[in-house]
Amino acid sequence: MPWATWHWYRQAPAADREARLRALYPMVRKAADHAAGSLGADGLPPASPDYWELGTDSPNIGTAAPLLAGLNAAADLAAGLGETGDRDRWADAARRLSAGIAASFAPGGYPRTADGRHGRDSAAAFMAPPVNDAPPGLAAALDSTHRALLLPNGGLSPGNDPGFSWGSYAWTASTSFFAVAWAHTGEGAKADRVLDWVLSKRNGLGELPETVNGSGRPSAVVPLGWTGALLLIAALARDGAPLPAPPLRR
Repeated sequence: MPWATWHWYRQAPAADREARLRALYPMVRKAADHAAGSLGADGLPPASPDYWELGTDSPNIGTAAPLLAGLNAAADLAAGLGETGDRDRWADAARRLSAGIAASFAPGGYPRTADGRHGRDSAAAFMAPPVNDAPPGLAAALDSTHRALLLPNGGLSPGNDPGFSWGSYAWTASTSFFAVAWAHTGEGAKADRVLDWVLSKRNGLGELPETVNGSGRPSAVVPLGWTGALLLIAALARDGAPLPAPPLRR
């Protein structure tokens, strides 16, 4: 929520955006304080369900990376409003979380969980802009994750956790994560290949499905707003208008 608010604030009309932000700020504070308070001694949040809608027994990148974006966004919003106590508290939490991710996830190429026992995860792309500033070594991690999750139909499985199978279905959102990440990290040719594949799965109304089956045909929910939004973000970046990521305050 703080990350979304930060992006809204950057685009909102300057005349009244500060007043509107102050109306939202109590929500930002509660979200950021909850995120900061969730971090353990290792700087990571607890094990929890992630965007797979499945629990894990170890902290997961699908939760840790978005929380990092939220804390960085909240700290930057607080700085702009002169809320120095909030700024410092959330910036400190973001630094601890960033260090925890670097220690527990980065060495394995940002796998699904900190213990490395649950395979690769398309959420590794959440470490790239416009979610987070790309850390050193992310390019290789994105490449290896994409290779590990690529299916014969050309799309990606959300992950390859040995304890859970997604079958032969590719998920358009997970596939689109890489279009966004690569479009924002200078890998235009890779981003374009992903965009072309996802766009080829539109139905007769131009709508994008949630999944693509093993035969390469669209299936499940149509339209899927998440995938549509991801493609717009990637296309804007390829058109010279990339979105920024909230800064990590040192």
